[in-house]
Amino acid sequence: MTHVNDVHTRTFIADADEVGRRLDTLGGGSDELWVTDLTPPMILDRQLHIGSSGGHGAVRYRVANHLPGRSVVFAFDPASGLDGTHGFSIKQEGTAVTIRHDLDAAVSGVVRLLWKPLVLPIHSGVIEDIFDHLERELTGTARRHRPTSAALRWWAKRIAAAGL
Repeated sequence: MTHVNDVHTRTFIADADEVGRRLDTLGGGSDELWVTDLTPPMILDRQLHIGSSGGHGAVRYRVANHLPGRSVVFAFDPASGLDGTHGFSIKQEGTAVTIRHDLDAAVSGVVRLLWKPLVLPIHSGVIEDIFDHLERELTGTARRHRPTSAALRWWAKRIAAAGL
């Protein structure tokens, strides 16, 4: 097994309560956070409640912890090739808010082989798409440093269409 840790953060001028309101829609029918065309939407069986299960595409997990309006942690189903957690947290810093996504997991099977060349770049694109959407909705603009390439978007859409 290989252990991976991936952290993404974005800071912009906004109110943490408004970001938190959008976080709390995650995995539900009116999700205002998980906005990306790189993977299927996140769907949870009981929305964002501890113990709810679901995922996006073939990646399965359950809600392990949720502090409404501030954070959520998901525990991966090890059968997905990931054994660990991922989640979002929100922090107000004066007039700015920072949203953070942490992924900390052991990877196995085919995910271990594809982590660096394909899974990590798609994962990074998904999180940055989410942050772009959130920042654009709340400030009118998004400041991503390196957009996801057209080639990677093409691969991600094919993988999603295949249900992988």
